[in-house]
Amino acid sequence: MSSAVFFIFLGGFAAAAVLPSNASLMQGFQGAKLGQSAGKQAVCVNGVLSVPASATNTILTLSSPTTQYNATEIFQELFQAGSTSLQRAQGGTRTVQGIFSINGNLCVPADPAKRSAVKTLEILTHGVGLEKSYWDIAPGYSYVDAAAAAGYATFAYDRLGVGQSDHPDPIQVVQAALEVEILHGLAQIFRTNQKIDGHGFTNIVGVGHSFGSILQVGANSKYPKDFDGVVLTAFTNTLTNLPYTILANNPSVAAINQPSRFGDLPYGYLVHNDAIAIQEVFFRYPYFDPA
Repeated sequence: MSSAVFFIFLGGFAAAAVLPSNASLMQGFQGAKLGQSAGKQAVCVNGVLSVPASATNTILTLSSPTTQYNATEIFQELFQAGSTSLQRAQGGTRTVQGIFSINGNLCVPADPAKRSAVKTLEILTHGVGLEKSYWDIAPGYSYVDAAAAAGYATFAYDRLGVGQSDHPDPIQVVQAALEVEILHGLAQIFRTNQKIDGHGFTNIVGVGHSFGSILQVGANSKYPKDFDGVVLTAFTNTLTNLPYTILANNPSVAAINQPSRFGDLPYGYLVHNDAIAIQEVFFRYPYFDPA
């Protein structure tokens, strides 16, 4: 589920004035496409960044699910009283490394005065079961718009194994340790290489939501100089309710749940079963917009 972005070029003199700065915005991205945020407060470029990363992952003695029944049984076993399945699944560690394609949206204020004054970039890390589009989902419901109106640039990205980013082995490769290293890699790219209008970012702020906040804490701990500030949301220091949250998601094998979209993915990739599962975890009626 990716938010569509559209950019309408103006003709004549106006286009000549806009294109050079937006061309600089696109530098460093593969397959770069220009667009706007949902409420048009920001000019955005969507594209892929190549991020080198290396991590010590856990060898999990789990086989990829072969059916939905099998996938459901894994969670039942994991969360039953007195379960030791997590401990039994750990088979040591191994180094995982590579250059990973990470898709994201870099957005800067559309207002020329605010854009010229931008010094701070917020890197937005989403939670489990969703992807980057919810940071900019609709006019009036856009973190990207609010940040741009306040004079901040944002980079919302699809985490590894999600959305338009790379989808390696979902069990042995897509693990928190590697995702922390990718977040570190993104911070380094924007701190040292990525520029807008000929200048870099003075400050990098990490913004996490849910599991994204957990990854942000991991990055803060291992790489304390990466970020000048952090914002942690939907975050707690207790795991008491985690089993209920995961089970309420009703995890479904992506390739079975939506074969037209995810039919080529290994069965280790999971999605929320339906809209009700998303409501169970995130929304309380009537305190949300059903639209």
